Amino acid sequence: MSDLTNEVAPAGAMATRELPLFPLQRTVFPGVTIPMRIFEQRYLRLVRESLATAKPFAVVPILSGREVGATPAIAERGTLVTIADWSQLPNGLLGIEVRGEQRLRVGATRVEADGLMRGEVMLDAPDQAVPLAGDDSDLVALLGDLARHFGVEARYLNDSLDGITLAWRLADLLPVALERKIALLGMADPLVRLIEVRSWVIELSHR
Repeated sequence: MSDLTNEVAPAGAMATRELPLFPLQRTVFPGVTIPMRIFEQRYLRLVRESLATAKPFAVVPILSGREVGATPAIAERGTLVTIADWSQLPNGLLGIEVRGEQRLRVGATRVEADGLMRGEVMLDAPDQAVPLAGDDSDLVALLGDLARHFGVEARYLNDSLDGITLAWRLADLLPVALERKIALLGMADPLVRLIEVRSWVIELSHR
């Protein structure tokens, strides 16, 4: 895990700094680890620099465009991530696992000569602890069912849950529109986020 001493804002504060941006056609949530395959030169450079300096970068959802080619339009909300692991894949591509650490907001951006985006990001204050309540047991069971269904138990059931990680990990696995997941990143209150995710579960159960 990278040393985030200078990257993460203390409680009640908001830090601003320039970070490299990795646009994805999905969200990455705090407390969630996802695999990625890296092949474009601009992102190979980003990963090399991140590994060499033990520094995080920002993953931001794509609103229009693609992950390859021309610079896409990105959401103003994203997530600070660190590289948890990396390996050379059998197809020759670089495989990494990134772990979401903290919510952030993207301000002004610029594009370097090779197409790598950098942006001024404002890190949201870390969440205060939210213990699980007794009536969250159904959501805990659902997370377990989904993780086993998708074969990702090692990533989603690998440590103790609280109300914060339960909401993020369920949100990652539930089949809801990208816009709603981006909006979840903008919610500062972890209890409100958990209520929102529960509303998704109820809505999906009625389909």
